[in-house]
Amino acid sequence: MNDKYLEKLNEERAIAEALEKAEKIKAIRASLHGTDDSRETAASIAEQTAEPAAYEEDSFAEKFRRVKESRLSAMNQTADVPVAEAVSAETADAENNVIRQVLAENMAAGNVLSEDVPTEAETAEMPAFERTVSAEAAAENVQHQPEVQSHAVQEAAVSPMKKPREAWAQTPHTEPRIHTEQKKKKKKKKKKTLGQRLRGLFPEKGDKPLEKARKIIFLCSLVVIVICGYYVGDYTIDLWRSRMEYSSIDDMYRTYTPIIASVEEDEPLDDKYYDLLPGAKKLLDINPEVIGYLTIPTVNGEPTVSLPVVQAADNSKYLDLNFKGEESRAGALFLDWRNSFDKVEDHRLVEKNSDNLIVYGHNMADESMFGTLKYYRRNENYYENHPIIEFNSNYEQYTYKIFSFFLLDAEDDTDTEYDCWNTLNFDDEEEFYDFVNEAKRRTLRTNDVDVRYGDPLLTVSTCNTDVIGDDRGRLILMARRVRPGEELYEGTKNSKANPNIKWPNVYYESRPNEKYDAESFVPYGPVKSENTKANNEE
Repeated sequence: MNDKYLEKLNEERAIAEALEKAEKIKAIRASLHGTDDSRETAASIAEQTAEPAAYEEDSFAEKFRRVKESRLSAMNQTADVPVAEAVSAETADAENNVIRQVLAENMAAGNVLSEDVPTEAETAEMPAFERTVSAEAAAENVQHQPEVQSHAVQEAAVSPMKKPREAWAQTPHTEPRIHTEQKKKKKKKKKKTLGQRLRGLFPEKGDKPLEKARKIIFLCSLVVIVICGYYVGDYTIDLWRSRMEYSSIDDMYRTYTPIIASVEEDEPLDDKYYDLLPGAKKLLDINPEVIGYLTIPTVNGEPTVSLPVVQAADNSKYLDLNFKGEESRAGALFLDWRNSFDKVEDHRLVEKNSDNLIVYGHNMADESMFGTLKYYRRNENYYENHPIIEFNSNYEQYTYKIFSFFLLDAEDDTDTEYDCWNTLNFDDEEEFYDFVNEAKRRTLRTNDVDVRYGDPLLTVSTCNTDVIGDDRGRLILMARRVRPGEELYEGTKNSKANPNIKWPNVYYESRPNEKYDAESFVPYGPVKSENTKANNEE
């Protein structure tokens, strides 16, 4: 009797404890729904079990930890009691509802992927301990996320038996927590104002030494670029302006004075009446120092040079002044101040012209002024297309035929010196032929143009660095005046590269294997008879 009585008493006690635990679980579930009534019920049960209303304030993880501990305790106490097993199954069903609710809430908040949520059947088949742990994990996941509840989340909380997959389908999709952790949002930097960016280019307090050095180098480079850009732009604009001005001057001059096509017989100088050319009158109105007009025509095409020529008391005046007397890097073409070229008073020539007229001009990079003369050396066909120079005075039109073009060293003071710009007149025939033969020895291309004593000469000089570097190189064109009745292009058709050029010594210093062969040179001048040669040898 006593044994049966004790057994019955233990069964009743176990049933009472199991029911008490089930009520606790229901209270926890009610607190999760967040309703006022359920919270009051949970509070009353908590008071009865000497556990204050901590469920109201604790996190989900803490609540489920308590559920797990209560359930394990109940199972241990009723392990051998059949009635306790039934009560435990009822308690597990209640827990399943809570688990599904928590998972649905986390899934709606984007904390758990839909494929990770177990179905109702899977939850029922899950061991009791795993279900509790799953709920606990879900609760711990919640406390790391902000409490964001959409309409679907609230609906899932009211209907705990609703399947988690349906709750997921009705909530807006947000990126799972696992992805948000991998893609952390970068902090947006505030955009700097223009003033702040400009100040940042300069060294600031707190900058490291290397950073300060980098900024200083950058600023210095920027200053250099700006200065160079200014000079390049100013240079380009200046050359463009110069070309435009000289182009308008040429149009005006050629309107009144076309290029000469043939040379007629000259009148005796004593009886010749000089009158200003129409084009020269227009030029003198612009600049009274104009002395003539120089043109290098093309055999079939536009002239490569067509510019006015001035003459001043100083050769340096027009190095940086244009024809109008304005500052210009291109300068102007000018006649040597020592030359005399058709100086006329009262329509009569008052001074004999110089035997050798010398005209200077800059070799500009944009091929203005004498910038195209470099092609006499670079292009083997250039001479035959441009063998004539027209050099008009203010009173007459003159045409010259190029017989030699060569390179000189302006600072040469050795045995190869040839300062052709310092020879303006010739005292006799011998001096004349010595002068023109020296030019023939140096010519880059030979031709059939003959030169005779008494032919007026024209020397054109410009800078050139093709062979002789620095500022020492000079390119010289030497021409003699076309004789009356002579065909303009006679003797210029069959030019050939000179195989025996006489160069300045600076050229041979870098080419020691080359030398000039004086024996093979054929000079200008009258052919000497054998008796004359014998007499000269004696």
